[in-house]
Amino acid sequence: MKRDLVMWATAFVLALAQWRHIVYFFGDDLVRAVRAGRGVLEGYPHWRFFQSRLLGPWAEKILNLSFGFNFLVAHMIVSIVALTACGIVMFHAGRAIGGRQSGWSALLAFHVLFLLTMSRPWLYIWDYFLVLVGTVFLLLVIRRAPWWAFLLLMSVAFFNHESALFIGVWMVAKALIDAWAERRRPDWKLLGAGVLGSLAGQLLIEYLRTTLLIREIGWEIFSDVGKGPTSSLDAYFHVQISANLHDMYDWITHPGYEFLFLIPVPLVVVLTLAGILVARHGLKAAGLAVYAVAQVVALLLLGLRAETRNLLQLVPFLCLGGMLAVKPNWDTTERRVA
Repeated sequence: MKRDLVMWATAFVLALAQWRHIVYFFGDDLVRAVRAGRGVLEGYPHWRFFQSRLLGPWAEKILNLSFGFNFLVAHMIVSIVALTACGIVMFHAGRAIGGRQSGWSALLAFHVLFLLTMSRPWLYIWDYFLVLVGTVFLLLVIRRAPWWAFLLLMSVAFFNHESALFIGVWMVAKALIDAWAERRRPDWKLLGAGVLGSLAGQLLIEYLRTTLLIREIGWEIFSDVGKGPTSSLDAYFHVQISANLHDMYDWITHPGYEFLFLIPVPLVVVLTLAGILVARHGLKAAGLAVYAVAQVVALLLLGLRAETRNLLQLVPFLCLGGMLAVKPNWDTTERRVA
């Protein structure tokens, strides 16, 4: 118990240090991020697909109504709590893989990678919850949680970000791959929860966007995106694959002192770790590999790579993927190690 208190205190202190860096790094842009969260609450998000990202803004609103905190203070509290929770969960995930030393390594790796993904001008409140969801998901995978735990996590995560769909992807992939590898029928509960939960989540997201949106204001406040939508897809996501490939080619062929060619490195590392997991542990690790690869593909298609904040969702896998890959037996990684 005493050692756990030390870990909790460390996670909190590192969260405070992380927040201090965020304040100095983002400056006035932090206030703009807080206003963006309020815009979601009021029906005026930057983009239509932001409208369903309510979990973080709701948490801020609850603090505002319950204790009278202004939204900047509420944003600070929610952010620090989320970062502390990420650290604690990451420690438990690492410990479940390889003991306390691995737990401390995972905790410290999380804060280093979180720091390295910072890029101005944006760090939204839902970005903190995005990382927390990914961290909790991997802990559930490592501890071999029941199907309903993943369904519950996915249900909550859809109120924060549409990337909750990746949990459903893992559920379906694991159910089908395990059934094929073991020559048996799929785990119908896991498979059904993955399929139906994903479909219900997409319907929920579209319902929230349709009913709560008054007007997306990104076209009005950003000068580099044109005056309005150029495709019907813009209401759901912005396709960035062409811009990403152009940027990566330019970063590599014309490197500058900013070292922008390093931005795609996390994508390469994730793909490499996914391949190593399958090569080392076979089909038992294939579901998690599919989860990781799906995230990379989505980021290339829909996330602007120059905005490294988008890489945050890879941080949990980057912290723990290597630990999972070096374990001699996949099954032992899914049981808690004291």
